[in-house]
Amino acid sequence: MEVPKPGDVIYVETELYLSHGVDDLRGGKARVTRVQDETIRGRAVPFVEVDENPGSFYNWEHLGEKQAALAAKFGDVWAHASPDYRPEFNELGIPPVAGPPAPANGPEWEPVGDARTGRPVYLLWLVAILAFVLDRASKAYVLAHAGGCYERTVIPGLLRCNYVQNTHGAFGLFGNSPALLIVLALIVLGIFAYAFRDAVQQSNFVRVAFGMIAGGALGNIVDRFQHRWVVDFIDFYAIWPNVFNVADACITVGVALLVLAALRRERRAA
Repeated sequence: MEVPKPGDVIYVETELYLSHGVDDLRGGKARVTRVQDETIRGRAVPFVEVDENPGSFYNWEHLGEKQAALAAKFGDVWAHASPDYRPEFNELGIPPVAGPPAPANGPEWEPVGDARTGRPVYLLWLVAILAFVLDRASKAYVLAHAGGCYERTVIPGLLRCNYVQNTHGAFGLFGNSPALLIVLALIVLGIFAYAFRDAVQQSNFVRVAFGMIAGGALGNIVDRFQHRWVVDFIDFYAIWPNVFNVADACITVGVALLVLAALRRERRAA
């Protein structure tokens, strides 16, 4: 689709934010105020800014493909700010940049479909709880049968149950101080939460991934509080040098899914 010029009218999508609802925008018609090219992977990609959402730039390669569908959805409705001032949707504490103050009798906000039910948050925590419970149950079983889980073959030539008390961090790194390892785990978890805070709002894929990381990290943190070491027992001795546990597996898979999500996002932007 042809790149619009300043003054042209296009359609933009509804934008709802779980962490900063003061920036919510209802989709519809919008007037282009600026067009600029950004270089992505060696080629120029047009981005447009609209009067109804100043400061936000839309990748026209993506938005242009949706114009017919957005026109059918919004018709003659113009895009406009629709802030949700409720504290639960403003976790970052971002104050409103413009617009009227929060109404005394409740937020000036109209729900759009099912966008604000909180189900995305439920999915993340459901996965986290499941990962945590599986990890705790597997470790409890191994501790109760420790004598029978020492180099016990599960799949000949590939997998065995091998109970180990791991006082170190991932892959034997970061020393053996429980306090240091707990702090490092919390810091890494916080970094992931910050880096993918927007993606969590938009993608079930990312919610599942972060839920696995959170549940796994919590499982190992509980071990360090309880024992000062982590219960490891999964030993793919034929193909992997380190013994690990369900929590480690959840964290590894979760990180891999986040990397895939980031690559998919970058590919879309290109």
